[in-house]
Amino acid sequence: MKTNEPRDDEILGRALSRAIETAEVNETPYDGSRIGIRPLKPGTPFWRVAALAASIVAAGALGSMLLERPATDGPVAQQPTPTVAARTPAATVAPSPTLTPQPTAIDHQVVYFARDGLPPVGVHVRGVGNQATAVDRISSRLSVITLNPDLVKFPDADPVPSGAVNAIKGTGRVNAQGVGAVRVSGDTATVDLSVASDDWQINGAAQTLAAVQQLVYTATEEPGIRRVLFTQNGGKQMRIDQMVLDKPLAREDVSGYGPQQDEVVSEDQSRPCAPACPSPSPALLSNNYSVDSVARGVARFVVQVDSGDWQSFTVSKAGSDSMDDAKTPWTSKYALEVKVKGTEVKPGLEIIDQSPLRAIQSVTAGGATTYVLALDDQRPWRAVLLTNPDRVVVDIGGDPSTINRTIAVYSPKPGGSGRQFTLTGLSRTFEATTAWRVVDSARRLVASGYTTASRGTSPVWGTYQVSVQLPVSASGNLTLEVYWSSARDGSDVDVVQIPLTVR
Repeated sequence: MKTNEPRDDEILGRALSRAIETAEVNETPYDGSRIGIRPLKPGTPFWRVAALAASIVAAGALGSMLLERPATDGPVAQQPTPTVAARTPAATVAPSPTLTPQPTAIDHQVVYFARDGLPPVGVHVRGVGNQATAVDRISSRLSVITLNPDLVKFPDADPVPSGAVNAIKGTGRVNAQGVGAVRVSGDTATVDLSVASDDWQINGAAQTLAAVQQLVYTATEEPGIRRVLFTQNGGKQMRIDQMVLDKPLAREDVSGYGPQQDEVVSEDQSRPCAPACPSPSPALLSNNYSVDSVARGVARFVVQVDSGDWQSFTVSKAGSDSMDDAKTPWTSKYALEVKVKGTEVKPGLEIIDQSPLRAIQSVTAGGATTYVLALDDQRPWRAVLLTNPDRVVVDIGGDPSTINRTIAVYSPKPGGSGRQFTLTGLSRTFEATTAWRVVDSARRLVASGYTTASRGTSPVWGTYQVSVQLPVSASGNLTLEVYWSSARDGSDVDVVQIPLTVR
């Protein structure tokens, strides 16, 4: 095959020339180039240098041509578009729960139902006692218990507690026919009731007392009213069975506890290091309560010492301002004041509305906390000190037949049965000795014993507990008697009698 070498050389030369002219070459100043820096060897001819430079330029141009992206018939593949991550939506902030405002006043939409052997219990009835005038409010409350045997017609009413009944309009009693005229003068209301044939159809002392309790407590639920005079059928003197209601009555007159004396119980913490004791650490306090849990009819209030030293406490009747329910909406007919050296962790007002405890207010000032307990009425109370942790306990009320000035029996309850039971309660007896015995209906001794309470003769009560096992021969109607013996003549003092039935 023939070739035309001169022609080929010419074509190649022209191509190289065009490549050199069009190639983009980074120009480096000579003084900074490797060629300018590297010294030439002595005797190197200039033509070699020129040839070397030409070779470098030609190689760069050829590389540029070879690396150029080739043309294609189809579209050039696009570079993948960077994926932008979707913006994460901001976290949804849940709305804060709406706090239900705490009540600041006692609920007076209340009527009372009778309980066997106990003062009556309040029951909330919506819409009753919220009328414009005191006369209308008193009338509306009394109408509920004198016209209705129960609360079936009041679907918004709270349930009537177990064991509570309407002693006025109960089964077979239809003669109570509502409320007539009502008048108010100062703190006394006069109420005339309608009674068919002047006969209440109520018999016996227990039923009579229960009916009168219901009437008096319900009428005096009105703030500012402390006494009520009842008449019947146009102003006649009221008579229920053998009881004549011929004067205004307060709750304390019919509660079943009898007259109560205002008592002050106070105690300082004894410290074995005295008199050279280190400064006590301030006490932090918390409080709690229960109703009908410790014993039937007992409201218990507890101040617990969470840390520090409580130093002292006092329990007494509260000031008159704490018993003016017409002036202060969270107060009731009576109030106790419990003062403990220390700081309450959650001071403030709590509405309870569980008979007999209606509200608790706590205020800390001057290093001590004062607790005011708003109550339905004045009833006996007992201050107790418990340990592990330290607690100041106030028990209020209870079954009137099971408590007196030095002994309170919490269990067994009246009517209890069984040959084995636990005798528990509070006492403040001589040398802390509390005696017990069980006798039969002929007063023959069945069993007896004694126990030592945690406190003796003291304003502060002590606790006691003892297990009792009756003999197999014991049966029928028995009586448990709890008492203490006089140091002077050995006679029985403050005997509490609990009827028992053993089958």
